[in-house]
This record gives sequence, structure tokens and C-alpha cells, in this order.
Amino acid sequence: MRLLTTFFLACFSLAALGESTTDQILPEKWWPSEWGEQDELGAMNRLGSHKVLEAAALISQGKVFDLSRTLDENIPLFALTPGRRKYTLSIPGAPTWGPMGENKLAWNEDFISGHLSQDGTQFDSLAHMATELGKPGDLNELRYYNGFSHSAIATSRGFQRLGVEKTIPIFTRGVLIDVSGYKGRMLERSEEITVDDLLGALQAQGMSVEDIKPGDAIFYHTGWGALWGVDNAKFNSGTPGLSIPAGDWVVQRKVVMVGTDNWAVEAIPSPDPRWFAPNHQKFLVENGIYIMENLDFSGLLKEKVYEFAFIFAAVPMRGATGSPARPIAVK
Repeated sequence: MRLLTTFFLACFSLAALGESTTDQILPEKWWPSEWGEQDELGAMNRLGSHKVLEAAALISQGKVFDLSRTLDENIPLFALTPGRRKYTLSIPGAPTWGPMGENKLAWNEDFISGHLSQDGTQFDSLAHMATELGKPGDLNELRYYNGFSHSAIATSRGFQRLGVEKTIPIFTRGVLIDVSGYKGRMLERSEEITVDDLLGALQAQGMSVEDIKPGDAIFYHTGWGALWGVDNAKFNSGTPGLSIPAGDWVVQRKVVMVGTDNWAVEAIPSPDPRWFAPNHQKFLVENGIYIMENLDFSGLLKEKVYEFAFIFAAVPMRGATGSPARPIAVK
């Protein structure tokens, strides 16, 4: 999703794992980060050799699962900006150069145009989202993770702080929660996933909340990804996703990242029109938890693999708000 200069959220309380909310929309001051006022790494501070060893201990079969989708000109592009996003790939010259030398060698190069950091299977950096706390248009009070202001870190050529190049490679435990399988159907547009849904899906998989550890990457399956390349218009029309209390539950698990099979980590359109993408704000801006979207869980689901070693490294494009992604799961 593209950076929006103003975006709304609901603060909420979690009462006995229920779905109660408050009327407060804008958050309280969320900085400095628990990792220091200059921190740019966010929840990746939870990674380390201990997480590599925990993840490696899950590898017993040597099976590798590709969680990405193929990037081409027929993919669904971000629904809220119809016609503004394009993806094109061309081979100049075809072949681009040659033949050269007595060995008559020819070669090809690509020219790619598009929102590469935000289309297809993609990863959000902490520069992707901000919340406007001051007067409209006051970039000093457009605040990112750790309270960094837009005026201090952003330029039209990229971000001086929080860009995707500041991230580190991820090798950690991955946990997939099959909410669609638990409910026995594809979730609907704008349908919210509750805390009870997450707990029920975990139980159906023979797991519990104790199986999610700090520094893990957590993923949830809505079934919406089945529309990818089949019914792009419906895929783009909205998303099922985590309710606000469910997003808070995820934050309490102290994970490094959240991923799903559609283009948001909340229900869109929101059941309450005051809110837009509140979990993006909750994860990225307030807690430094990264997001990955448009994942393909079909291989994992076919094999009923719900815990695995998760491996991913973002393309270190200086100042970028995200990265194209080809994550893998290993069992």
C-alpha cells in the first residue's frame, strides 16, 4: 500500500480476548522506541543467532516452499489507485547487445518499470506508513516509527532514515495460522478476523498461543489469495483481515513480521469508516513490526506445514519504502 499522509486508526482495549474498542482514533505518543530514540531496526532487534537456531531446529525434511507469486503485467495492482500503477518489462533490442567477439556472444538486459517495492509479493519497510498528528499539511508532525518526522527524514528521492536498506536478513521461526481452513471457506471482503478466530485456528492445527515466540514471523491465511490472477477485480475490491483487537494480540506476541495472502493486514473497507488500515499503523508506525503481503501459502497448506524456518532478505534499495519479495519456508 502507498504512503498516505493522513490515515486513521482506532485505539482499543482487549477485554477477556473480546472485541471491545474505544472511541479514541489517533494514538498517544508512541516514541521513543524500546530500542532507543535513534533506532531504525524496529522489531528486527528481536532477531539473532538464537532465532536462527530455533528456526533451524524445525528443519527435518529438507523441503523448500516458495511463498512468492510471479510478477508480470497481469497481476492485480493496488485497488485504491486504479490506473496509477503499472508494471512493465521489456528487453531492449532483444537481443540487447551483440553478437560480439569471434565467439559471437549475444546477451539481453531488462528494463522494468513499476512500483516494485509495493506490487506483487512485497515487503513493507518502516518508511512506508506515517500518522499525521498535527495540523493538515504539517510535515513536522507527520510521524513515523520512533517518532521520526517526515520533514526530517523524507525527500522525493527516498528516505534518509527507515529505508529498506536499514533492514537485515531474516532467518527465524515462521508460524502459519490457517483461518480460512478453520472456517471452511474463503473469508469475505471486509470480514474481520477476531482473536477467537486466531485461537480457534491454532487449536485446529494442534497448536496454541504458546507456540508463537518473540521474534517469530507470523502469517495468516484468508483464502483471498485464490483470486490472484483469476478475478483481479474482486481481489482488488477489498480484503478480509485482522480486527483491531486481533492486531493488538499480534503485537503482544512480540513478533518480527506479519504476513498474509492479500494486500492488507486488516479488513478493507473497514467496518467502521473512521478507520483506514489501522493495523498498518499499529504494526509499522507504533511497534516497528514489518509487513509482507500477497503471499502464496498453497504449498504449505497442501503439506499441512504450520511451523517452519522462514528466510527472507529485502533488496537494499536506499531510501525505499519496501522491497519486492521472494520469501521461502523450509521444513
